[in-house]
Amino acid sequence: MKFEHKFNFNINKLKDIKGYDVRSYKDIVIMNVSTINNPKNNTLIFSSIWNAEIENNLIIIKDSLILITNRTKEINEKIKKNNQCIFVDNPRKEYAIILKSILKNNNKKRKYKQLDCNCIIGENVFIGKNVEIEPFVFIDHDVKIGDHCVIKSGVHISSYVEIGNDTMIRENSVIGGPGFGIERATDGIPIKIPHIGGVKIGENVEVGALNSIVSGTMEPTVLEDYVITDDLVFIAHNCKIGKGTVVIACAEVSGSTIIGENSSIGPNAALMQHIQLGKNCIVGLGAVVTKSFGDHEIIAGNPADSMENVKLIRKLLKKKIDNLK
Repeated sequence: MKFEHKFNFNINKLKDIKGYDVRSYKDIVIMNVSTINNPKNNTLIFSSIWNAEIENNLIIIKDSLILITNRTKEINEKIKKNNQCIFVDNPRKEYAIILKSILKNNNKKRKYKQLDCNCIIGENVFIGKNVEIEPFVFIDHDVKIGDHCVIKSGVHISSYVEIGNDTMIRENSVIGGPGFGIERATDGIPIKIPHIGGVKIGENVEVGALNSIVSGTMEPTVLEDYVITDDLVFIAHNCKIGKGTVVIACAEVSGSTIIGENSSIGPNAALMQHIQLGKNCIVGLGAVVTKSFGDHEIIAGNPADSMENVKLIRKLLKKKIDNLK
């Protein structure tokens, strides 16, 4: 049982999207999407930057549609020979437009069934042994729930979610909803980027009530084993929450943030996108974390810094105020 999108989209169909002249395009069928760091054959890929590392990743890829910024001066001839490369102003925006068209054309009508407990379950759903599902739960197509899990009342589980054994999802949480990625058309109208990576939750995890854990863009948002989240936590697309980490009430973790093992994120903390925290970090109450930190850091303040620096700044500030008196 595979829990991922599968397309069958010939790129010559791009003629239906304004601005694409497909007369010189290769005869390529797109089966899925993939990232520039983990590219795969027969996928839709975009890159807003270009360097030697990206070229090395792509040089073995075949039969993919690769959207490249037109600021790129030169790319390896083998990449161009084996794939269809399109140079555009904004690869991320064009990716969103093309993927929306693919999903629209690939939208198959699938059926749901209703259980006696007033739960709704889609197709291609695997539910393990001794799973407790309370009333008014919605489980979409292509979901896997491991053994001995508890899914509390009102939970909504979207497609492409995998939940490990002995995990609890508490009341009214949404797992795998679409992420909030936006580009703008030339007229300024916002274009939402489809998020089809899903969510992967490990074993012995507890997700609090009224959480929102968002689908990854291309690859899953990940909560590793033994993670515990309190009520009203938001975890955005492409995040990775390390084993044994605790995320406390009303904390917000922005997209593509990585948190190391056995860390603690305090109440009402906010973590900026694309930052990394090491192992055994503690983020204090209401901290606004805008940069990355290594292992074993205590982080506090707005903007947040190491506790050592916070104490030093406060000491210097007090000294300056005392001198003004």
